[in-house]
Amino acid sequence: MIHHKAKEIADALGIENFSASNGWLDRFRIRNSIAFRSLCGEAADVDTSLCEDWQERLPLLLAGYDDKDIFNMDETALFFRALPNKIMIQKSKEARGGKIPKERPTISFCVSAAGEEEKPLVI
Repeated sequence: MIHHKAKEIADALGIENFSASNGWLDRFRIRNSIAFRSLCGEAADVDTSLCEDWQERLPLLLAGYDDKDIFNMDETALFFRALPNKIMIQKSKEARGGKIPKERPTISFCVSAAGEEEKPLVI
């Protein structure tokens, strides 16, 4: 987007032989203190001792079940009205996002330990 706008401005000013190359963009970003930052993010911290505890306990919990009776389910969502979560902004400025729209289709996928797949569930 910056490449395209720079080319438009150069044409409007009558500057010939202007090339909005990647090198030009990098120097422009450094000169104007522009950084690529996340608007919002999650820490995604996981307690490793909790994981180690479950690695020991899970086989004991699943011991009496067949592989066809053990399922893993996960879901994914498409936030089709959400804005990007990253932005190019001056380093001295704070990157603050707005409220994310919650309208989304959610799809859950489920598979057994034996490899048997269930039909995806769309919500």
